[in-house]
Amino acid sequence: MALFLIFCILWGVYAILIGVCLYHFARIPKYDAAEKSSVSVSVVIAARNEETMIAACIESLLQQDHPKELLEIIVVDDQSTDNTSNIIERYADRGVRLIRIHIEDNIHGKKAAIAKGIAASVGELIMVTDADCVVGKKWVSTIAHYYQEKESVFIASPVQFHNPKTFLDLFQSLDFISLQGITAAGVHADMLNMCNGANLAYTKSAFESVGAFDGIDTIATGDDMLLMEKMSAAFPGKVHYCLSEDAIVETAPAKGLREFIHQRIRWASKSTAYNSSFMKATLLLVYMVNASFVAMMIAAIIQLSYVYALMILWVVKTCIEIPFMLQVATFYNSKKLIWWFPLMQPIHAVYTVVAGSFGWVGKYTWKERKEKREK
Repeated sequence: MALFLIFCILWGVYAILIGVCLYHFARIPKYDAAEKSSVSVSVVIAARNEETMIAACIESLLQQDHPKELLEIIVVDDQSTDNTSNIIERYADRGVRLIRIHIEDNIHGKKAAIAKGIAASVGELIMVTDADCVVGKKWVSTIAHYYQEKESVFIASPVQFHNPKTFLDLFQSLDFISLQGITAAGVHADMLNMCNGANLAYTKSAFESVGAFDGIDTIATGDDMLLMEKMSAAFPGKVHYCLSEDAIVETAPAKGLREFIHQRIRWASKSTAYNSSFMKATLLLVYMVNASFVAMMIAAIIQLSYVYALMILWVVKTCIEIPFMLQVATFYNSKKLIWWFPLMQPIHAVYTVVAGSFGWVGKYTWKERKEKREK
């Protein structure tokens, strides 16, 4: 009886959390920049072994409608072993700056690359995206105007997977929709410091005033959320979320199951580095809910009498989450994906438990580098 009561409380709190996220996401005003901004912007991209995508990324940046004299594009090559640097160099006559990190520099990683790019930048507002992303032509001007209007020091903005084709792509897209929705709601409600490194903006002065990545530089990941946490602590009320279709950055899903698992373990590996007890409690709640679902799946395999309980839990979990998912998917013009959502529940629960567990104790490979979670 006590175990059943704990189970009910756990799922009840989870239902409240998702309800709160739905409430706040629905109340985020959609932003539309009415006019051009006069802010000087430096776009900084850390690139490693991105020869297949870097050209498309740069081309999308060169199409921006922000005044050319107020925009610079800096790409930092983090010791690529492919043709990435040569491709970037082809854009030198169009104003794209290439900065290289050499082995003898004794630094590497995304944080080091971003910091080096920012140190060389001249813009008031730093905008960061990834080398495998593409942006719309109003990306810079929209976020720059938002910054100017809201007087933000740190802005998180939406990211979307484009052109899901395979089953794995569909799964990743649905998972990412949920993460993006919780991110937007959490930031808007000032509850969670969540963001995605593919679409960030912050002032150069604020970045320098918090000591850049000092204190989090030994952690292989966390160039986004851990920096955001520092910014939020130093500048309360100045961290915002720009919910605008013109601010969406598109990126490609992981190419295979191995890459996907390593990516999610990398994301999960920074969880213990958060200072926020509420953030840690929220992550633990999500983990425990999915772990209980997986436990029920195992019980149903061992003893068929648990199948009915599993079916009930499956329906309950779907009913809790689907109104929120539908709200977020509508913003991303991805409502057609929601048909797949109930079918993905068991897979999503297993993946959450596996990625969360390995993120806590495991190692992962990213961009041909082996990393491990810092103790």
